[in-house]
Amino acid sequence: MLVDPNIVYLILLAALWLSVTAVYVPGTGIIEVLAVGGLIGAIALLTQLPTNWLAVLLLVVGVLGFLVMPLIEKRLALVSVTGLILQAIGSLTLYSNGVSVALPLIAITVGAALLYHRYALLRVLESHKQKPAMLDDEPIIGAVGYVQKAIDPVGTVYVRGESWTARSDMPLPTGTAIAVVEQDGLTLFVEAVKQKHHQPLEEI
Repeated sequence: MLVDPNIVYLILLAALWLSVTAVYVPGTGIIEVLAVGGLIGAIALLTQLPTNWLAVLLLVVGVLGFLVMPLIEKRLALVSVTGLILQAIGSLTLYSNGVSVALPLIAITVGAALLYHRYALLRVLESHKQKPAMLDDEPIIGAVGYVQKAIDPVGTVYVRGESWTARSDMPLPTGTAIAVVEQDGLTLFVEAVKQKHHQPLEEI
């Protein structure tokens, strides 16, 4: 047999994991290309083996269900464990005619899926939730607000209903009205603005 069934199995799993990673970390481009290339390569190699395509479907549903379901709804994390069961069943029955994936390899990949989910994907998801939300169609440059924590040269400002880390070339005390002049990731560069008479120190 020219194609090692264990290698093909690993390529398929890696491509599925990359596909899930692309969902958690969208817009990179590289991950998406690797995922598509891996899936195409795995399917091409599977056609050269006595493949049980129903088992392939179970494997795909199991992996994607386990890894993606918590992204849709975190409370479904426990339910998503059934995806691991489907992954194991699909792995065990992936081939026919005496060809099979090595049992130790299946055990290792199931364990790796648990670790990958717990210590990589969920942490990425949590980090995204902690970032301040901002509408893409509302540029932050030019927005006004006020200083929550004195800037010297770093502090905190309140702009568009959210607190942001801010920097300024000049020290700005708490309560100073500011305008955003530049943005670098989650850090805003601000400058003081003159307030109109009796205008409260809050976002305009």
